[in-house]
Amino acid sequence: MENKKKMIVIVSILLIYLVIMIIVYGIDKVKNKFYHLDVLMSPNTYLKYENGKWKDEKETQTSMLGKTYKIYQNSNYLYDGVLQYTDEKWYAFDNNDKPLSLPEDFFAYRGNVNINIAEYAVTDMEINEIFEAEEILKDNGILFNPSYTKTLKIMYDLNNDGMSDTIYIISNTLGIEEQSLYFSIVYVKMNGNTRILVKDVSEDMYSVPSVNLKQILDYNKDKKYELIIGKTYFDQIGTCYEIFKIEKNAYESVKRCVLIESGDEEE
Repeated sequence: MENKKKMIVIVSILLIYLVIMIIVYGIDKVKNKFYHLDVLMSPNTYLKYENGKWKDEKETQTSMLGKTYKIYQNSNYLYDGVLQYTDEKWYAFDNNDKPLSLPEDFFAYRGNVNINIAEYAVTDMEINEIFEAEEILKDNGILFNPSYTKTLKIMYDLNNDGMSDTIYIISNTLGIEEQSLYFSIVYVKMNGNTRILVKDVSEDMYSVPSVNLKQILDYNKDKKYELIIGKTYFDQIGTCYEIFKIEKNAYESVKRCVLIESGDEEE
C-alpha cells in the first residue's frame, strides 16, 4: 500500500512538471524535445537531432551499417532501405538483401518521427526579380553581372498561411570569368518581408562556397518548414550544412555550417 502511494506521488509530480513545461514552452516545444533523428546526406555528412537541437555527428560508416533509413532523392521519396558502405561508396538494400538503386546525391533519415519532406521545383529568376536582387545586393555592397551568376528561385508556402513564399539563391562562384568579388547569397521573401539567410562575400573565390537548397522539411511537426542549405567549397575542404527554422515568422539559424574533416575533433 505504501509503495502504491509513493507511485501516485511520483506520477503526480511528473504530471505537474509536464503541465508546467507546456505552460512555459508550449505543447509543440515540449513534444519536440522527445523527437530524435539521425540524418545522413551524401557523401558523408551525419546530423543528429535530439533534445530540440541539431548537431554535427562524428559517425563512422560502421555505425550506420544494417540500419533502415527513409531515403530520398531531392524531395522525392524512394524507399525504406538498409544502408551499407564499401569502397568509399554507399549502397542500399531491402530487407531481403536485394540491392536497390541509390543515387549519389541522397538524403536519408531514421528516428521516432516521420519528417514531412516538401516537393518543390527550382526555376530561374525572372527579369523583374533579377532587378530587385541587384538592388538588394547593392545595399550589401555587391555589384554583379547576371550573365556570370547563378540566379535561382524556389516557391513554396513555408509557414502554412496559404500564400506562396520565395527562396532566392544568387551566386557568381560558378562564373566562367574571373571576378573581382565573389559572393553567395540566399534570401527569403515571406509575408512581404525580405530576410537574408546566407551572405558569403570575398575577393578570394576559395573562401566563398557555392550554395544550394538541400531540403525543405518539417521535422518537428509544427506545419512550418525548415530549410537545409548546403555550402560547397572549391579548395576540397568539403560540404557543410546550415539549418534554418521559422521563429516569430522569420527564419533563424538553428545549426550553423561546420566543416568537419577527417581527423578533426568534434566540437
